[in-house]
Amino acid sequence: MLKKKEKDWFKIKRYPHIGLPLNPNDRYKWIEKYVTDPESVAIHSFLPFIHKTSRVKKFRKVYSKENGKINSDFVKGYKILRNPNEKKRELFYASHLDSLIFSYYAKKLSEQYEIKLKSKEYNLNEVVNAYRSIPINPKDENSPSKCNINFANDIFKYILNYPENQFTVIAFDISSFFDNLNHKLLRDRWCDVLEVDKLPPDHFNVYKNITRFSHVDIVDIFKEFENRIYTRKINKFGKPLEINQKPVEKLKFLRNQNAIAFCKEKEFFKVKGKLIQPSKTKKLKDGTIVYRDFGIPQGSPISSILANIYLLEYDKKINDFIQVNGGIYRRYSDDMVVVCPTHAKDEITELISKEILEYKLEIQDTKTQGFQFKREGDRLICGQEFPEGINWNKNLIYLGFEFDGQNVLLKSASLSGFYRKMKRYVRRAKRYSKYKHAKNNGEIFKHRIFKKFSYRGAKRIRKYIWSKKENKFERSESYNWGNFLSYTRKAAKYMVNNKINQQTKRHWNILNELIK
Repeated sequence: MLKKKEKDWFKIKRYPHIGLPLNPNDRYKWIEKYVTDPESVAIHSFLPFIHKTSRVKKFRKVYSKENGKINSDFVKGYKILRNPNEKKRELFYASHLDSLIFSYYAKKLSEQYEIKLKSKEYNLNEVVNAYRSIPINPKDENSPSKCNINFANDIFKYILNYPENQFTVIAFDISSFFDNLNHKLLRDRWCDVLEVDKLPPDHFNVYKNITRFSHVDIVDIFKEFENRIYTRKINKFGKPLEINQKPVEKLKFLRNQNAIAFCKEKEFFKVKGKLIQPSKTKKLKDGTIVYRDFGIPQGSPISSILANIYLLEYDKKINDFIQVNGGIYRRYSDDMVVVCPTHAKDEITELISKEILEYKLEIQDTKTQGFQFKREGDRLICGQEFPEGINWNKNLIYLGFEFDGQNVLLKSASLSGFYRKMKRYVRRAKRYSKYKHAKNNGEIFKHRIFKKFSYRGAKRIRKYIWSKKENKFERSESYNWGNFLSYTRKAAKYMVNNKINQQTKRHWNILNELIK
């Protein structure tokens, strides 16, 4: 059997940015001359990030904070109204060369961080879950890595086998994690991982540009260059064609128009004064402007490992304390979960909330949830704690799954979101098919809909890439993404005592009813 390939940090980004994209054929030139040479990195001038705001509507039932029951103000007859909330996520994209530099230094830091986690001093290999490659079977060098399905399953199995008849599970959430990382503390942790007193010049330049970064809003740069966007088509053999400049009517059409860059670097520098946003100050939600000695951009290749490094000592202290008290602690980015004896619940909750303040972060109280588990005969039941008592109809929710003490289910919001997208997609397809100049004469493309929302598109198929040398398509190591049902099937395969397939078994009938 062939040995599993190591994950490659060198990835050419496809999104349009400042400057033309790099040529993959020049890989070794970019690596040796710019990315892995410490002297070059130490004096490298990083370009501004491009910023965009991702908005996702969340439709959730409104529950009472006192007892967990559905708020009667949101019930009319048999229909439960949902309160829509818009979740905003601020994302930042580095330029193509900058992204490679961040990726390379993320790799270097990850290697040192892994050594720390697996050492006897820290013993955190099973504790920190996010942004790491953890094999499902450590003894098999070809083992696939764990994902949120496996991490959630580990917690549910631990709960099922917990030795006490009554115990507690607590879920915590860190408020605005990436936005509040303190720069000085981050630098200190960076030094600790490298085991140096002062960051080397190349590392310091990377640190400086990931903390005191400047950015350009994607709407502003698009408006400035919308009449001369750089585009390039790809032929049927995957070969890039000639680069052209042409106007693009709307921002959302960039991908459809094969955009590869907003402008070249020289063109950007001529107008940078009116595009670059302030980098040394930040405007808070209340309008106050403060000096920005905190926060790193979410979306850069190095941000995830820096977030893990930042809480290295915190994770050690919390994990050591909880292990002494007979429980486990797991952290997946800003989501933390603790399984512990009930008598230790208050002390652990206080410790977690108090210690996080030392790192200039806060636990989001509104998302802190306590759950009681108890055994009634052979049955384990779950209930959520509220000021008025325990609601035994509420399930533990962790990493997109629900657990009631017996069975694992998909989070109801995830399933609702899938069907909501399905309905919206079919409705839009029907509307477009009726347009006067529609090519499909009132018929919708069922094959495309089935591929996106049914079992027909759930099977992941290996991709074949054209080989100019062999003059034929050759099998690659990558697959198509499948769809939401690919994910649910994988979850059903790994999850203990799950009923996931039962939740999705009606999708085919629902989809065909919508298409009629």
